[in-house]
Amino acid sequence: MAVGGAGCVGLPCGTLPPKLTAIEAARLKDVHLHFSVGIETNVGAQLVISQLRKTKLFDAVDYVDRLPGPPSVLARFDHTPYGTASIPFASLLTFGIIPTTVSEPLSFGCSFYSPVHPEQKVQIEYVYQSRTTLGWIAPFLAISPNVVMTAADSHRRFYQRLSLAILDQTAEIQRLAK
Repeated sequence: MAVGGAGCVGLPCGTLPPKLTAIEAARLKDVHLHFSVGIETNVGAQLVISQLRKTKLFDAVDYVDRLPGPPSVLARFDHTPYGTASIPFASLLTFGIIPTTVSEPLSFGCSFYSPVHPEQKVQIEYVYQSRTTLGWIAPFLAISPNVVMTAADSHRRFYQRLSLAILDQTAEIQRLAK
């Protein structure tokens, strides 16, 4: 029903996180953290596994019982990516001719913690402001390299920025692995 309804009012698009600067790209080039991350089975575990794997920073990211050995660190889900709940009245009433645009924060947050001392943890969060548009103008907006018609928080730029947020706290995460 939602897909059919979305087709009646146009298509969605969203803005991407900023492109990496040359310095940021150099920081990510060939970086790899040589440890495994174990995820305990709980609410949000699959999201944490998916998001951390897409950063390509770690030797392995999986459920604790699926790793070949004990994990160096553990990670847990902190909160879901969030957005702004709104009802696109103008787009609904005009069948997408009048677009609805909302500014919304998109994010991912998790905590890394020590397998030996679970009270020792490092929180990671990446948040950026996206502008989501619903309406028939969306495909034209998506001509821009900074706009996508898929979920902006599943784009390569999002994972690059999440990787930088993790790298900003690498020393603290590595201390948990000892």
